[in-house]
Amino acid sequence: MEDQKNQNQPIPFRKSSFWKKMLGKKWAFPAIYIGAAAIILAFVMWYQGNVIQTVSELTNPTDGVVVTNPAEGTTNPEAGKEGDDAVPVAGSVEPLAWPVGAGVMYDQGMSFYDEEATADVQEKALIKYESSYFPHTGIDLKAVDGKSFDVVAALAGKVTKVENDPLVGRLVEIEHEGNMVSVYQSLENVSVKPGDEVTQGQVLGTAGRSEYEKEAGVHLHFEVRVDGKAVNPEKYLIQPEAKNQ
Repeated sequence: MEDQKNQNQPIPFRKSSFWKKMLGKKWAFPAIYIGAAAIILAFVMWYQGNVIQTVSELTNPTDGVVVTNPAEGTTNPEAGKEGDDAVPVAGSVEPLAWPVGAGVMYDQGMSFYDEEATADVQEKALIKYESSYFPHTGIDLKAVDGKSFDVVAALAGKVTKVENDPLVGRLVEIEHEGNMVSVYQSLENVSVKPGDEVTQGQVLGTAGRSEYEKEAGVHLHFEVRVDGKAVNPEKYLIQPEAKNQ
């Protein structure tokens, strides 16, 4: 009778002993901790991403603003207003004069490295220095007779830097309106100093040589930078047919 009574009693549920056994493992608590941390981190990143996106939409609205290729101008109705940090386009600034003295017959050497150009064109705009190749960030100009020549300011502005660099030679940098800077490297002599206000066509020095572009011989390396970034000078210079006139 007693045996029959014991057989009819329910078998106790051993769920608690299962968890005690699992939690008794050495890896149990580290695994739980890592899993919880991953869930919290994922939530924080999701939340921050949504906040950043919302702030960006509020502080940088783009409705009604359309920007075209810099070489073709801009259709942004706010462009050119005071405080606008947009990159000035070729048509919004006075054309740059070719930085070569009057009466000098000259040719253009290496061109600006264009990231959108074909591979063979890009190859011709690479400078080999020691055992490496570097993109050419400006254009090279040299006299037809191979001699030195007067280098002039491409545009009126303020001289902000004059120095003698061991690689690119003597250089002059001029700051212009519209966040534009013109750079003249590989100079033999310099006739201006920092702080000077120069006019378009004013002599800055004479063309020379540089260690960086040794194979170019006597030449001028000319750059144009807008908002600190090198751009193709030919987009801002006067039309090529007027160069040697």
